[in-house]
Amino acid sequence: IIIWLKRLKTEIPRGSTKASGMSSLIEIESNDDGILEIGGRCYSKTSNSDDTFVDNDINYIEESVKSRSNGQRDENTLFESLGLDPKTCGEELKKLESTLGKAFIRDKSSPTTQNEESHTLLFQRLTDMLTTEFQVLKKENLNPSALVPSLGKLPTNSSLYAPGDWVEIEGLDMIWRLDMITRVIKTAPDDYDWNDPTNEGKEPRWDFTYNAGIERHVYAEDIRASETGLKLIFGCRPWVWQQWALLKLEEKLRFQNNHQDDFEHFDVQKYASDLWEDWVNHPRNADFRKVYLDERIGEKGRNLLVNHIQKPFNLMDIMCEDSDEWEFHEDDNINVFTYLSLHGSGIIMPLFVLGVQVVIPIILSIEANNGGSCANGEVIDPDVFLAKIMSLAVFSYYSFSVIPDTYANFYNVAGSADTTYSHLLSLRRQLWLQAEDTLLQMIGYRLDIYLSTSYVIVLSMLNIFVILNETSAIEIVLNALAFAFIARIDEDLVKSRWYDPERRWCAAGSVSMVMQTTLKLRWLASATLFSKHFQVSEEKLLEACEGDPRLLYNIAVANADSTDLSLMTNAEKLKYVCAKIAEKDGNYTALNEYRKPRVYFGAIENVLGRYLGLYPVFERFTGYRTWSRWEKVLFLSPVPDLESVFQTNPDGTTTVSKSVADYSDSPIDNYYPDEDGVQEWMLFLRHFRDVLIFRDLHRALQSVRKTCSMTVVIRIFDGMIYWGSYVIHILFPLYLISGFVETIFNLATGECFRPIATLQSYIVDW
Repeated sequence: IIIWLKRLKTEIPRGSTKASGMSSLIEIESNDDGILEIGGRCYSKTSNSDDTFVDNDINYIEESVKSRSNGQRDENTLFESLGLDPKTCGEELKKLESTLGKAFIRDKSSPTTQNEESHTLLFQRLTDMLTTEFQVLKKENLNPSALVPSLGKLPTNSSLYAPGDWVEIEGLDMIWRLDMITRVIKTAPDDYDWNDPTNEGKEPRWDFTYNAGIERHVYAEDIRASETGLKLIFGCRPWVWQQWALLKLEEKLRFQNNHQDDFEHFDVQKYASDLWEDWVNHPRNADFRKVYLDERIGEKGRNLLVNHIQKPFNLMDIMCEDSDEWEFHEDDNINVFTYLSLHGSGIIMPLFVLGVQVVIPIILSIEANNGGSCANGEVIDPDVFLAKIMSLAVFSYYSFSVIPDTYANFYNVAGSADTTYSHLLSLRRQLWLQAEDTLLQMIGYRLDIYLSTSYVIVLSMLNIFVILNETSAIEIVLNALAFAFIARIDEDLVKSRWYDPERRWCAAGSVSMVMQTTLKLRWLASATLFSKHFQVSEEKLLEACEGDPRLLYNIAVANADSTDLSLMTNAEKLKYVCAKIAEKDGNYTALNEYRKPRVYFGAIENVLGRYLGLYPVFERFTGYRTWSRWEKVLFLSPVPDLESVFQTNPDGTTTVSKSVADYSDSPIDNYYPDEDGVQEWMLFLRHFRDVLIFRDLHRALQSVRKTCSMTVVIRIFDGMIYWGSYVIHILFPLYLISGFVETIFNLATGECFRPIATLQSYIVDW
């Protein structure tokens, strides 16, 4: 048949449902569009004939014919050789489904029965399972209607999510990404004793973890329902509440040890939960409450929404508890520049450390260079051989310890390692891309990155240079120790008992950073952006904000609202009055209890902070506390009509309406198809590539294109330094190899050879 088709050049006459000579082998179908289908392969009509169809790839037919026959034999051979009974295996798969949920797609065209299961059908079920769970097929053209979560009754002692549910998973880089649950794993608690007679016949309280995409064993606290799916049901109003609640929380929190409102003692989740309940039950929120309490939403739908909205508050609570995930005391990579990047204050100590870390290696390098160096071909003094052997030992140590440690630390800083320090830098990177950090925060963040990565490389290269010019073995060892000490000055200083022994300042800065990355300050200060992201008309927004183009940002209004008793709760009124009485009577002990103190990070800042325009701890967003405007804006975002979201089927079940399936007005939130199925280390390599080709600089400039020109200049300058800091990671191994070559040549020949100097002279001569 294949030879015959090749002879005809695949020109097949149209007119019948089967071609001559192929009547029993390949089915032929022709549709009204002039497309001929032969065994699943489509042929288009040629331009010069009404009765001729051409396929340009005859090899496809050859492969198709072979694969059909061979595939069937492979399936049967596989099952027969393993001695697998399709019926028995089918029953095991059903048990798997009942235990873990539907983890794969059945062949709908050939449904299975209880008594019959063929090899082919079972093979197809297994293939579908592997394809679905392990992401062979990419998620292209994802429809928002698929993101609507399953609603209804909240399961008891069962998983909140099921295979096939689209959820968002928080990665190690603190970014939420959309993915699909492919498997649910349930295990008994570690302390559950299966052999205890009292547990006989009882089901344990199961612990559930989830597989999604390439992620394995993801805990429920790192999962939330799709933001786009929830917005289709509830609208954008809950996300407006989230912005307001974060501002209320910042107003409430203090940096005042042993006070009930101190950030480490304050119950953030309880406070946010109370704010949510008050907001849901507000008289002006009746339209949202009607949707929220609808029986079609159910307890599960309400739980998914609250769980999603409360994630930032839960994260802040976990930070304050000093959990295993946020071990501020145990991470040795946190340094003085980390504190500057978090608080945007305390500049004196980082400047001092920076000066020390720059001056000392320069002095050592100058001294080593002034000691003189031999020329190529010059005979080496025999007394220098011990120094060369020591150099070889140090270079070997660099190869097996310093280089791996350096690149691992580079991944920790620029990538997504599972450490507290890496999580903090990931939050800082988000803020950097949002372009909503202060100048001192930017300086601290970039110095933190450079001095934790490229600076260590530069020190190592300087150390190699010094070692190659040293003639004493003792001096080589001392210089190597000195450079190792210099590299750790910024980290070791943080460990001092006088700096931040309890790491309270670091924890407070981290909590403030979560607020800063979650709050969308540009949206809150722009009617256009607020309208775009929260689906509120600009006319209504400007009307609620008295025509102010800065919308919810107004320092004068915020100051007036902070003393307006009509905008306070009863508890806030009592505290305000008590503070006024204490101030009038000169009772500063009572005043310290009822009025929030202004606390700055840094000794100089506590004296001059208010004059330098710096922000006290938990007082960064005071200009957005325009409560009189928030009271109006909180309830402006429209609420969807559930009748248009859901439709009732003839069998009584409720499904997502077709009108929602056609929804395409805005992009899907937290959906990054380019990162689909990509491992963390591969994302890091992509980031490395993006820096080298200046794509990362382009992203950084995109976020500041509408800000002042000085910010743009700073980011361009920083982008060039950032590029150099990545290039030097490529050059360092090459420089170490040149040191090896020079030292081995010296020991083998007794003559001087300087490859770097030789290469430099060649370049200059050229």
